[in-house]
Amino acid sequence: QLESARLSSEMSSSAANTIREQLNESRIRIDSLSSHITSLQKESRAWQDRAQELENSLAQEQENCRKTLAEKEKEIAEIRNQMQEQLTDYEQLLDVKLALDMEINAYRKLLEGEEERLKLSPSPSSRVTVSRASSSRSVRMAGGKRKRIDVEESEASSSVTISHSASATGNVSIEEIDVDGKFIRLKNTSEQDQPMGGWEMIRKIGDTSASYRYTSRYVLKAGQTVTIWAANAGVTASPPTDLIWKNQNSWGTGEDVRVVLKNSQGEEVAQRSTVFKTTARKGEDEEVEEEAAEALDEEDIYRQQ
Repeated sequence: QLESARLSSEMSSSAANTIREQLNESRIRIDSLSSHITSLQKESRAWQDRAQELENSLAQEQENCRKTLAEKEKEIAEIRNQMQEQLTDYEQLLDVKLALDMEINAYRKLLEGEEERLKLSPSPSSRVTVSRASSSRSVRMAGGKRKRIDVEESEASSSVTISHSASATGNVSIEEIDVDGKFIRLKNTSEQDQPMGGWEMIRKIGDTSASYRYTSRYVLKAGQTVTIWAANAGVTASPPTDLIWKNQNSWGTGEDVRVVLKNSQGEEVAQRSTVFKTTARKGEDEEVEEEAAEALDEEDIYRQQ
């Protein structure tokens, strides 16, 4: 029995030692795991701090970009307003230029008609000068003697009525018709490119007409102008802003000019017309003719002497 008790005691002692060793190993393993967990927690906090820092930096960059974008949009809006003001000023100046060109052309025709009626020509022996508000006619005689005739001409004696109108239902408008028949200018007033393949521009002067057709690939860019020049205008083609109408020497001139722009479906999308008319009072014209005739008679008498 003693031997049995001793063996049992030794076995219990051996089992206790084994358990103690296992406990020590478990304690060491737990300490190692705790240390590793602590290290991972520190690393996690570091990454969280880095993520927060990056989020703050991103938020700051987004705020800076938003402010910059707002400033750029404000600058763009100011530039657009300036461009619109300049465009308005340009259109007003263009209308004034067109009116002045037509008025000058009308007075030129008035002068030519008056010279034809008086049978005078601008030469060294006789010179006729007509201004808008008043005019002076002088006839130079042989030997240097000059007879001067002053004739006051006001708007009552000769008047010029000039009118021009334009309209557009689409993106393209007819901006200008040259009074000398050299060109016609169009403009894309929208913010989108306008394909003009198959479009046709028709010019009518009285009973005569002529048409210009755009090529199938032509596109008028947004905000861009294009000038179609007559063949004899003396201009070199520079697509896409300057085109030459090779089959037409001139767009033509006249007292009633109308230009119509049609799309590829034959629909009228824009038109512009220019009309001017000259009138003169009969009584004052006869007085001018009589005074000029008297001056010519005096010149003939002087030459005979």
